[in-house]
Amino acid sequence: MGLLQVDSQTVTSAVASVILTGIDDDSVYMCVVSNASNNSGNYQLRMRVANGSTQDSANEYDYSYKLLRTDTTFDNGAVTNANNFAASTTSTGTTSVQNYIFYFYNWYSETEFSFWTNEEVTFDSNSRLVGATGGGVFTQAERHDSVRFFTGNSVSAEYDTTQGTFTLYKVT
Repeated sequence: MGLLQVDSQTVTSAVASVILTGIDDDSVYMCVVSNASNNSGNYQLRMRVANGSTQDSANEYDYSYKLLRTDTTFDNGAVTNANNFAASTTSTGTTSVQNYIFYFYNWYSETEFSFWTNEEVTFDSNSRLVGATGGGVFTQAERHDSVRFFTGNSVSAEYDTTQGTFTLYKVT
């Protein structure tokens, strides 16, 4: 297995979102998010499928996860019919950051649902180290050529992402 870098963005000051483009076939794609955070409050990194800069905010995101926590044992979670994928909540502290590895499948297919798996390591808003593993599906068969990341706390409120490196690779 090899990796071919397709797109990368490093955030060093406030941006509304990060859009990674360049998905151009049915290959598996991997996305690495390193040290993502915000200075707006206790919010979550969120993800949506997209075409260019146009994201899909339909209530078609279903996902589940196992969350391992340093303060307790674990949590299980599942979300259906959301309008985005939402990660753990971080705060404005300098050590409250999120790190992810996503794998994207069927992103470019017009006849299959787009789905992903994810691994997360985060210092959350309560200064806990958490690790999560899970996956999800966008339940509309349509082609996507990009992915959008943003910070939010509800279905309508979006805040600036203030740091992080977001890199998209094609798995070869």
